Amino acid sequence: MTTFEWTAIGLILFGMALPFWIMTLLTCIVLYQQQKITKPPSRPIKVHDYTKLMVAIDDLIHSKGTGSFNGPALQTYLREMKQYPEYKDTSLLYLEELSITGKSKWSEICRTEQKAVEEHLLGLKND
Repeated sequence: MTTFEWTAIGLILFGMALPFWIMTLLTCIVLYQQQKITKPPSRPIKVHDYTKLMVAIDDLIHSKGTGSFNGPALQTYLREMKQYPEYKDTSLLYLEELSITGKSKWSEICRTEQKAVEEHLLGLKND
């Protein structure tokens, strides 16, 4: 092989192939680190989040003392209960005790959402 051919092989190897594999390796490292960062929250964090949700629902319902509540907020809170299937027994007991008696449109929507959440939680299999 001539010097020109060796130079061409060296340029191809060190100028194209080696940087390609270095960038591939760096990309894999970055993706692996991001995957570790975005893993689902651990159980203690979910316990605190669930507790905050239940306290927020209770505060919302009993905040004014008049029996009225913020309909959109309650609907959102009820829908959020679906995100905690590991606490379905507690959620079902709470929903069973929760009575929405208003005649407004939001009361109807919240009653419908309450039934939907109960059906969703009852449909889950036990762990």
